[in-house]
Amino acid sequence: MKIKKKLAVTLTLMMTLSIISTNNYALENNTGNETKKEQKEEIVITKDKDDKKLEDTSDKTKKNLSVTRISGSDRYDTSVKISEYMKTYMKPYKNIVVASGEIFPDAISAGILSCHLESPLLLVKRNTIPEVVENNIREMKNLNYTAVVGGENTITRNVENNLSKYSKKKIRIAGKDRYITSQLSESSLDTILNGYPGTASDIVGVYNGNNYSDALAATPFMYNNYRKGEDKLALIAIRPNGNTSELIRMVFGGENSVNKYKEKYRFAGQDRYKTAVEIAKAYKDLLKMDIDTIVLASGEDYPDALCAGPLASSKNAAILLTKSKTLSEDTREYIKANTNIKNIIIVGGEKSISSSVEDELKTLK
Repeated sequence: MKIKKKLAVTLTLMMTLSIISTNNYALENNTGNETKKEQKEEIVITKDKDDKKLEDTSDKTKKNLSVTRISGSDRYDTSVKISEYMKTYMKPYKNIVVASGEIFPDAISAGILSCHLESPLLLVKRNTIPEVVENNIREMKNLNYTAVVGGENTITRNVENNLSKYSKKKIRIAGKDRYITSQLSESSLDTILNGYPGTASDIVGVYNGNNYSDALAATPFMYNNYRKGEDKLALIAIRPNGNTSELIRMVFGGENSVNKYKEKYRFAGQDRYKTAVEIAKAYKDLLKMDIDTIVLASGEDYPDALCAGPLASSKNAAILLTKSKTLSEDTREYIKANTNIKNIIIVGGEKSISSSVEDELKTLK
């Protein structure tokens, strides 16, 4: 009997402890929930009415352009800096094109040749090869051709011979004047690429041989026209009032710059800045290309911009022009209006394009 009582007491005690334990567990859970609830309520209650939410203070109206400047200590060093920049994303150069950094017309003619050869355009002096240029060429391996553009009054034979030791072959492209030289630049392309002379195209794009700015903007456009599967159009210089037997398809410049012909397209604005914008628009309108990069060159000081053509072609970019101290209005409005444009490459030092122009691009809305 005592055992039964003892057992009953033990069972009663165990049940009581179980109930207490269960109640404690429930109480703890309830306490936790209430604590969480109180914490939530406390957050609401104690929130200072003057507290402000964190806000995104970035200016969403800015274009946030990526702006890069390529420049050297002078025009020769700038041509090297462009060569080095292009080398970072292009195949090893097989050929190089060399032109005068002192007489500009031949350097303009050399631009389209460099585009087709996918090579840099390097500048030299009449009687010497600047050290920075020669060092850059020396680093290039297995060059096939060195193409010197311009006559011996522009680049001496001694300079030509010194250049030729860095490549297997050499070719000089020179006519009696800038107009013939520009035509020979195109026909020489077959010699370099195929080993035999080609014939000049009778379908051409033309610019005023005295107006370098229009030719700067036209060079990458003409190359992209060819690359998109169109006819290989020569880009040649003509006299503003001269006659030509060529079939002119494109004219770069207004009628005050190049006579009226039976051209299919004319790209012209009120000035060189607007003309460059009209050429840039044609990438979309004619070539169906959505460009995302602009190469910005000086419309006032040409030496640094001479080598911009091959750079722009390698980036599928258009060339726009600007004044030195302020971003030209037409250039600014074109960049603002085109949402595809993400990158600006400035060619030349701050004497050509000032830091204020660079700053304006970085904050453009």
